[in-house]
Amino acid sequence: MKKGSEQAPVLVIASSGGHLTQAMCAISLVERELVLVSNKNMLVDSPFSRIYTISDTQRNPFIHLYNLFHAMKIVVSERPVAIFSTGGPICLPFALLSKLAGIRFVYLDTMSRVTELSNSGKIIRKFRLYDSFLCQWEAVADQHSGAEYHGKAFDLGDHGY
Repeated sequence: MKKGSEQAPVLVIASSGGHLTQAMCAISLVERELVLVSNKNMLVDSPFSRIYTISDTQRNPFIHLYNLFHAMKIVVSERPVAIFSTGGPICLPFALLSKLAGIRFVYLDTMSRVTELSNSGKIIRKFRLYDSFLCQWEAVADQHSGAEYHGKAFDLGDHGY
């Protein structure tokens, strides 16, 4: 589906690597145009109609500020129906913008966080920058009011973990 079609896209925000792998598994059955924002573009033959790159932030507040303006340009250009993220610090400007613009923001905390939330997840929860907050470990979801567990983005098999 091309830009300008009847349905607005879903923006997918994920840092490259594990966050992106989890995002791609989670969105594999979505039947809507998907637009990716990541810190690197190394994908070939992806399900995304467009891919934007944004600066990797980690803990640099100046890059977060720069990314906030870059995120505004992307959101205004794409006019997404929703924003979905599996995390990495690059999602924080989009979480803030989604709250301010009234765009649905769905956050899926990384599967690597077995006993506690990720740093991005902690910030998003603290400031209530989400509409749906999903955890990939039931025990982690149980620790946080309003967090939901619906399974993992990809199945590692039943090994009693």
